[in-house]
Amino acid sequence: NDMQEMRIMMPTPEKLLTPGVIVLLSLMVAGFLGLSLAPDAVLGTLALNPQGVLHGRIWQLVTYPFVNGTCGLLCNGLIVLFIGSSVEREWRTKSFISLWLIVSIVCGILWVLLTMLTGRPALGMGAGACGYGLIATMGLLFRGRRFLMILATLEAQHIAIGLIVLGVILSLPQPLTLVWVAGALVAYLYVKARWSLRDRPAVRTGPRRSGAGGQFVDID
Repeated sequence: NDMQEMRIMMPTPEKLLTPGVIVLLSLMVAGFLGLSLAPDAVLGTLALNPQGVLHGRIWQLVTYPFVNGTCGLLCNGLIVLFIGSSVEREWRTKSFISLWLIVSIVCGILWVLLTMLTGRPALGMGAGACGYGLIATMGLLFRGRRFLMILATLEAQHIAIGLIVLGVILSLPQPLTLVWVAGALVAYLYVKARWSLRDRPAVRTGPRRSGAGGQFVDID
């Protein structure tokens, strides 16, 4: 068990390109190309416009993560590829996409509410909220497992905490962007709710299988 917990997670290309990851990355690339070729149309239709949402464009709550600039596509794309694929392999595609949508919608609603309360409506775009959601989920699902981080190996929960703290610090000049970092909190609550539902007493047809610390099974 100790050796299993200490192993370095080195996914192969086949493991990285899981079905859900392929779909999300494809949509992100499409959004990036659309933003480059027809910025006004993409921003007006797919980016998160508080006034637009209030007037019925509720689809923007799920489309804004796919509108990324160059830096956003690179950073968020890497998070989806490396962290998202690990989460999807652990949870399967349905639960992985559900997590993405829940974080996107909740943080999108928070963005709309806060911009309206401050009287400074602003367009929201980028997969930052979903990225932080995946980071927090990784820290919970793979707690105790070690991942290769640059030239050292660190436990998943320490990587997650470090990246979230960095996100908070980087958001201080523009406090509204803390809404995206809040994606980590949304994901944390979602994962805890899943585990709570899983652990409810139920009639079992066989003995409950025990596993190594830090490992969880899908409840779908």
